[in-house]
Amino acid sequence: MSRILVTGAAGLLGRFVVDELLKHGYDVRGFDRREGNADIEWIVADVTDADAVKRAMQGIDSVLHIAAVPNIWSGDGATIMRVNTQGTYLVFDAAEAEGIERVVFCSSDSVAGYTVREGRMLPPRYAPLDLAHPLLATDPYAVSKVIGEDIARSYALRGMSVLALRTVFVAYPEMEGEIVARAKDPANYKAPAVGGPSTAGGGPLHHHIDARDLARAFRLALELPMQPGEFDRFYLAANVTLSPEPTVERLKRLHGDAVEIRDPDYYRREPYAPLYDLTHAKERLGFTPEYDLRHLLAGLPGFEN
Repeated sequence: MSRILVTGAAGLLGRFVVDELLKHGYDVRGFDRREGNADIEWIVADVTDADAVKRAMQGIDSVLHIAAVPNIWSGDGATIMRVNTQGTYLVFDAAEAEGIERVVFCSSDSVAGYTVREGRMLPPRYAPLDLAHPLLATDPYAVSKVIGEDIARSYALRGMSVLALRTVFVAYPEMEGEIVARAKDPANYKAPAVGGPSTAGGGPLHHHIDARDLARAFRLALELPMQPGEFDRFYLAANVTLSPEPTVERLKRLHGDAVEIRDPDYYRREPYAPLYDLTHAKERLGFTPEYDLRHLLAGLPGFEN
């Protein structure tokens, strides 16, 4: 039985990932600043504690690195950069020292730069946005994930097999009230409006992914056959956004003709399809999202159809 270390295992995402691994027979060790509810071995420490990270790697086969300051509202820039970049370096360095051959890094679609206006975001060059699109990060969280991917790639160059999962806003059950509140009154929405853990996210297009789908993607990344030294990355999102407007219509309203629509058929088939091209995740990772939350918004203004 493979033994997996999950950093950030007690967090909003980590708990789903741990449950997914346990359901599929993995032996899991959790690393976080507090113990979670899962009946697994826990190491309680901060991811920037080098000695604790080294101890956590002992006897581990693969690592899912999720621990991070999760968005720009959860810490100042200096804290985000310190925790997310130093923590990622320490995890990869300790994993390599222990001879661990597979690490999966929780990245973010924010690396493309189109997520939060507070970061002076730039419009995408084209849609659907694929892996060839330049990384245009402008806020500390996004920059920390770009650097995190660079760290991850550097360890692949040294012989590790590494994957980076560029997830959009995760629509946890605790966030459902915030998502509905934003949809009811988008012009005046200020979070937390109904006691959610953060603001309803997803950028201008209101992207989202169900936590169950994302947890499955982590397991698939863990199980993907790879050669030593391989590095890969994947954009992950639900098949539809939570926007009241179709994707192309919203992009044109926000940015005029600045965003080239390279595959109109992509959006004819599904008008609310995400900005991101999910083909690589489907073909390489075997990941197709099973859930979306548009049903929560049925009947609200703009969501009557």
